[in-house]
Amino acid sequence: MAPSFTARIQLFLLQALGFLIGLVGRAALVLGGPKFASKTPRPVTEPLLLLSGMQLAKLIRQRKVKCIDVVQAYINRIKDVNPMINGIVKYRFEEAMKEAHAVDQKLAEKQEDEATLENKWPFLGVPLTVKEAFQVQGVVPNKGQFPLAVGAQELFLCTGPMCRYAEDLAPMLKVMAGPGIKMLKLDTKVHLKDLKFYWMEHDGGSFLMSKVDQDLILAQKKVVVHLETILGASVQHVKLKKMKYSLQLWITMMSAKGHDGKEPVKFVDLLGDHGKHVNPLWELIKWCLGLSVYTIPSIGLALLEEKLRYNNGKYHKFKALEESLRKELVEMLGDDGVFLYPSHPTVAPKHHVPLTRPFNFAYTGVFSALGLPVTQCPLGLNAKGLPLGIQVVAGPFNDHLTLAVAQYLEKTFGGWVCPGKF
Repeated sequence: MAPSFTARIQLFLLQALGFLIGLVGRAALVLGGPKFASKTPRPVTEPLLLLSGMQLAKLIRQRKVKCIDVVQAYINRIKDVNPMINGIVKYRFEEAMKEAHAVDQKLAEKQEDEATLENKWPFLGVPLTVKEAFQVQGVVPNKGQFPLAVGAQELFLCTGPMCRYAEDLAPMLKVMAGPGIKMLKLDTKVHLKDLKFYWMEHDGGSFLMSKVDQDLILAQKKVVVHLETILGASVQHVKLKKMKYSLQLWITMMSAKGHDGKEPVKFVDLLGDHGKHVNPLWELIKWCLGLSVYTIPSIGLALLEEKLRYNNGKYHKFKALEESLRKELVEMLGDDGVFLYPSHPTVAPKHHVPLTRPFNFAYTGVFSALGLPVTQCPLGLNAKGLPLGIQVVAGPFNDHLTLAVAQYLEKTFGGWVCPGKF
């Protein structure tokens, strides 16, 4: 199903606009935009910071480590690193220390044994941070997410637990899922050598997205060779031709109306906040002069949004394609198969470079559109010290397969690497 000439022209214009926005952003930085300190965070020296959530929780339950010491260690690290990366936009250190003290007091009373504590509060005392959206779609409710997804977006916008160690993923998912956890099989034992593995190194190429980095392809092939020769698993290379339309699929599904006929929430309306009208083109001009209160990515998305609006003909065309690709994948994977695919076409890019390639997210976005469970797996570092990774996809409600594979790949290929050790 080749896109029409008009569609190709529109997509080319979208790419050109994204590229120009990126150039404007980079030029503005050179000419006086915000400067980033050329500092390097100190390596982690506090042992508590290198433990998984499961390990920390166990030590706290056993009263071998005080919760207040764990929280203080994380606060110290945040104060060291956050001025360089602005990863946390709101501090609540005093409240966190009060909560940690309350946990220690509760444990000091010894009213419940370790097994009871683990069952009732599996992550009692473990620090966590929360992104904009903090509850998962699918088996997990969307309550608490901002901005609130409505209509078709409710089916495709999803987030999940983000952990350094794969062993934390399943228990975190159990906590977040609530009653919906009954639909999953997270306690089912998985025998990896009995699984069927499928892999694909890229989507076939698109002028809207970057080519897959050779380091990522080599890392994926190392995984494939290991699975075949060491694990003795069945591994098959596949070519899913419809994956080349991943970007169009995601855009079409996200711009669709809900079952109630309502249009999806417009990003430009969210920018306005309380009804204020925002003209994205005018904001772009203001931004170039240092006068806009909005970031260049948000302005760019608002400019592109008009191209993402619902189109009945286009929707039905790509809806049929989406159903066909989903059927192909689900039948291929069954209940005992997983699909290995790049998480992103490039390794970690430099600041602002993603503005020139705004559609690279389609490598993960396509699986949101298809509604399939995915686990992202780190695979160590490349020669430049940049993290490598892969995503593992399974059939509907087979999250236990992707999580099991993630734990195995982590142990085999290094997983998360502590910053500063390279």
